[in-house]
Amino acid sequence: MELIDKILKNEIIEDKSDNPTTTSFKFKKDLYNFFTKFNDKVAVEFGTHKGQTTRILSLLFDKVYTINNNNNESAKERNSDKNNIIYLNKNLYSNEVIDIPEKISMFFVDAGHKYEQVISDINRIFDMNCNEECYIVFDDYGAEGHVDNVKRAVDQAIENGALEVVQHVGHEKGHDFNNARAGKLLASEGIITKIKWHN
Repeated sequence: MELIDKILKNEIIEDKSDNPTTTSFKFKKDLYNFFTKFNDKVAVEFGTHKGQTTRILSLLFDKVYTINNNNNESAKERNSDKNNIIYLNKNLYSNEVIDIPEKISMFFVDAGHKYEQVISDINRIFDMNCNEECYIVFDDYGAEGHVDNVKRAVDQAIENGALEVVQHVGHEKGHDFNNARAGKLLASEGIITKIKWHN
């Protein structure tokens, strides 16, 4: 069995069909396969929750900063064996500055799901210490309850030329998680984008 399959089965355990507030095994596997050569880079996660996706990121990146508006106790407990995760208790939707000294190569956005919050996340990222080659991954891009918010905000940033589409991740449009809260996908579960810098 491939390493990522073992990790998902033995360490993550919950798929999105079990817990609608996490990313699916397929999403995590797609992330793992895409970012497998980023082990000398820094990632930032917006929205820690249980620390399941955080754990996957910690296997891929040299350092992971994860930001949430609480103390992340369950995530810290889940990842107590990992020494490359830095937990930041910050409100992403305030004027609070989030100062990360290293150049950041990847942002994983899975915090507030309202349209205004996703726009705020994108704007905040552009003000942070981004590497020249910098990716932004969005969860719940095509989720039934979020297309008017998450997808609309991301699509707008793509149409405006701020981001470009790299790859869709997770389950495809039409997939049904057989879970009332997760629902059916109206577009891909997630999307990897890349920042387009304009000189």
